[in-house]
Amino acid sequence: MVLVRAAGHPLPAALTGAEPAQEVTAQLEAAGALDFRPLSPTDVVGWLAALGQWPDGMAVATDPERHGLSEADLKRVRDAAEHERHERERKRRSISVGGRDFDVYSGDFTALTRELDRILQSGSAPGITTAGPLRFTDPRPQAERTRAAGRTRGRQYGDGADSGLTNAQREAIGYVGEWYAYQWLCARYPDRLDETCWVSSNRRKAFPGPSGDDNLGFDFRIGSGSRPYLYEVKATRSEGGRFELGSSEVRAARQHAGNDHWRLLVVTHALTPHKMAIQVLPNPYGKRGRGRYREEGGALYFSYLL
Repeated sequence: MVLVRAAGHPLPAALTGAEPAQEVTAQLEAAGALDFRPLSPTDVVGWLAALGQWPDGMAVATDPERHGLSEADLKRVRDAAEHERHERERKRRSISVGGRDFDVYSGDFTALTRELDRILQSGSAPGITTAGPLRFTDPRPQAERTRAAGRTRGRQYGDGADSGLTNAQREAIGYVGEWYAYQWLCARYPDRLDETCWVSSNRRKAFPGPSGDDNLGFDFRIGSGSRPYLYEVKATRSEGGRFELGSSEVRAARQHAGNDHWRLLVVTHALTPHKMAIQVLPNPYGKRGRGRYREEGGALYFSYLL
């Protein structure tokens, strides 16, 4: 049954969500209305009126015409509700890059990759060619920084802008970040990097060939010698300030804590080309990274402030 508001009469609170449905059900049950037989729409309206849950002056009836509503009115409400449902589902299935929406639920990233290439060729993402300087700008002692972080965590250490995303959306943002990182690395290592250096599973979304391995602890391997450079990419649609390391990433980071060969590439504003930026961050377990991050509890989350 579709409920719409008759002219001049608000819907009862129980039908609009203003009062929890379980409370109305409890009232009906206490009054014996739920005993012995199913309730018809007419029964429900009658009991709502008897319990004071029906608007004063509104006809106690389920016939739309009694409330001045035509079939066209009902259809308009149904269509609007269906459109809203489809729009919510569409948003959950897609990401928007530079104002264009791309369905990422199917796993086909052809159109998205084509758009990223267009952005690259047009120069709309200047952050691809340069990386911001590594500047941790809070020189206070660790204890003082930790106390301050507790007061300003939401503003300075990431605003949670990536919360509420579906897994498909998170994976797509991760791919966008790795695609940008690949372009940046190509410019940085023009004689040493090709698509085979992209070793994560996201590589298959852009190039044919091996499927890649997400358990290596890094996304890119630069160089084939005994000490290649390893880059792990973290992408966010916000300004950053916080990242998570998986178990394989922690293992790789700790293995290379004594050298500078495992690095983080943080891609911020990944879905906004003109704001997108790539920041090189040091290994949290290495000499340059110690004291630069704040570990959050027992989880492998790290906050930073540039």
